[in-house]
Amino acid sequence: MIDWENLQPDKIKLLAKHFTSGRRGKKVEFVGIHYMAGNLTTEGCWNVWQTREASAHYCVEDDGTIGQTVYDRDTSWALGDFDANCRSINIEHASMADGTVTDHTLDAGAHLTAAICLSYQLGKPAWLVNVFPHCYFMATSCPGQLYKSQKDAYIARAQYWYDEMSKPAEPAKPSELTLPDALKQFTDLDSAAWYITPLEKAVSAGYINGYGDGRLGPDDSLTRGQAVCMVANAADAIFDHPFDDVTASPFYYDAVAWAKSEGIVSGHDGEFRPNDPCTRAEFAAMLSNWQNGEAVGEPAGYSDWGAVPDWAKNAVAWAIENAVISGNAGLIRPNDHCTRAEGASMLVNLLL
Repeated sequence: MIDWENLQPDKIKLLAKHFTSGRRGKKVEFVGIHYMAGNLTTEGCWNVWQTREASAHYCVEDDGTIGQTVYDRDTSWALGDFDANCRSINIEHASMADGTVTDHTLDAGAHLTAAICLSYQLGKPAWLVNVFPHCYFMATSCPGQLYKSQKDAYIARAQYWYDEMSKPAEPAKPSELTLPDALKQFTDLDSAAWYITPLEKAVSAGYINGYGDGRLGPDDSLTRGQAVCMVANAADAIFDHPFDDVTASPFYYDAVAWAKSEGIVSGHDGEFRPNDPCTRAEFAAMLSNWQNGEAVGEPAGYSDWGAVPDWAKNAVAWAIENAVISGNAGLIRPNDHCTRAEGASMLVNLLL
């Protein structure tokens, strides 16, 4: 699992059919437990469910890898009872010939059960309270030994993980890391933050500058004026200044004029809005226009792809294909304000 707290699986392979969109207004009330009656992978389950009217939300493989085939917000066809399906999130577990699961599968499945109980505020995992075996709803051998010889071990492990995940986070310890030389001039940087490496490269390359008061503002919103300045810096743009004693003002004037002439920006209704925050989609479009980027196809695995504006879809897809944007927890966040650190990181991903 990439992120237990936010229920982000190791892999996503979504079914195209044999599930129901939405939950018919029902809330998640319990976790349904299943076994695969075979040692299948997420892809193996997907192949079966594409041709059989059945599905589950998650698949736990024999090494503990967790895959998702149906989003939590949708209803899987898992329990033989549509109302119960609408009120549950269902987990399939890879199983051996005797119906048992490996230690890796048991631990990962129990951990996922605990994470779901926490995420949906179901309380501490307990059999027939907020965790139900498939056989509770219909005559079936499922979930095999998970509700027989491994029943107590499974729920004990789920309760252990629930307790561990419920513990308050420990206070952050002061970082013992030091800033790279290129960043020591700035007073507002966290030496342990994710952005240190890309900012070091961006500052060293001259893509981004500080405010002049000792701050770099990594978490500040990148304005549209600042964004074109960063692109112009990266492009080594040359501005025409015919007289030494006449300068363009404000600071972004030359960069905006250059970007307009290069087809990088176009503005709207005769306005550029240089002081407005630049969205992640807008900055991706600037970079794509600069590089004449063309996407090969539509990216998969991003739950908020539909939020990408039509005018930015090619640019964002190109940015993902070229690892300029990687997304976070399966999200692109196209309409969020791009931070200065994120903008610098995107430029570094593109060029360095």
